[in-house]
Amino acid sequence: MRVKTFEAGSMQDALDVVKKDMGEEAFILSTRTRRRPAALGLGEESVIEVTAAVDEAQTGAAVAVGAPPLTYGLRAPLDTPAVRRPTREAAQATPPPAPAMDLQPLRRELLEIKGAVAALKDNDLRNASILKELDQMKALLSRIQRQGMPPAQLHLPPSLLELYGDLVANDVEPLIALRLCEYAQRALTDQDGDGAAGAVDPERARLFLRRVIADFIPVAPPIQLEPGKMRVAALVGPTGVGKTTTVAKLASYAQLHLKQKVALLTLDTYRMAAVDQLQQYAQILQVPLHVALTVEDLRSALRFYQDRTLVLIDTPGHSPKDTETLNQLRGLLEELPEVETHLVLSATTKPRDLTEIAARYEPLHPTRLLFTKLDETSTYGPILSTLARVKRPLSYLGTGQEVPEALELATSRRVADLILPIPMKEAE
Repeated sequence: MRVKTFEAGSMQDALDVVKKDMGEEAFILSTRTRRRPAALGLGEESVIEVTAAVDEAQTGAAVAVGAPPLTYGLRAPLDTPAVRRPTREAAQATPPPAPAMDLQPLRRELLEIKGAVAALKDNDLRNASILKELDQMKALLSRIQRQGMPPAQLHLPPSLLELYGDLVANDVEPLIALRLCEYAQRALTDQDGDGAAGAVDPERARLFLRRVIADFIPVAPPIQLEPGKMRVAALVGPTGVGKTTTVAKLASYAQLHLKQKVALLTLDTYRMAAVDQLQQYAQILQVPLHVALTVEDLRSALRFYQDRTLVLIDTPGHSPKDTETLNQLRGLLEELPEVETHLVLSATTKPRDLTEIAARYEPLHPTRLLFTKLDETSTYGPILSTLARVKRPLSYLGTGQEVPEALELATSRRVADLILPIPMKEAE
């Protein structure tokens, strides 16, 4: 490994020299500001001293990171409802594990149903409706056997039991799916009278459960921009979730559509290529970019950008288990008491991992959740499960790489559409 120390008049100049001399794979080991005699002995001047290193065995293997093309077609802004909180704590509670279910009675009942179906099929067409109902019951019992549902699900009426299966198939945690269905059952019974929930039309049950899900989705308003006041928003999260691209989308929308003055600030200087991508976005948008490595750099940048309406901060991506880096990042963000921190998560991450990631980032005190990569998954239940457990409102949804089109303001109805979609024949 080759280690070298560089001097420059500013942090940006120092990073440019490091990149030119050691390449994009160089690592920043340390940085400090010191004073030295000025030219011709006229007083002193400040210089930035940066120590960098590069693994020469890997030199030449890196591929430059390029920014995706920027397009200027803008999506119309969505509604911006106030932050909504779950109306019931029941959907968030985690009941004790259900006891193992004895499937033997169900198997006997299934055999009896099969026998009844076989007998009825020999009758005339007047039994068609009975045959259909029995076939549906047989399918439900088979589904119970396959999914190993706890006994509580057996008390749901057929229409809601079918919807429970749809939620679980969309990767909603079973216990959360059960709580939603139970709440819907109680509400339908209150509306229509005792026993009515069992006979409710399946289409009506689906629409009602969609409204129940929407009521349990906490959503946040967009980043609030006020003329003459600087708003600071930071994006934190694991490596590879799309923080830098999301920063570019937010900056592009504010700059081009809202006509606001924007500045970009990055704390991510672990690799030179990490700065390059944001630099390309900044050049295309014609907005300033500042690199900060220390608390003093951060303070200086915010003082300098007091005339900007929005300052967006990109942070380094790292493993959630890297507690040392998390503590360093916490120290920087604690200098910004009014910062709006968005924890960026990928919709492709496993539900259990999402919960663990959120717990490890809790010391950074995120005020919002932001999900990306919705275009790379076919199941969206983990979004609902994470919101129920983390108890933070949802701010934005990333749906692709396009800047800024592939970023939506989150709404409860949009999430309900993802969790329990309307069948195609109903949508038409």
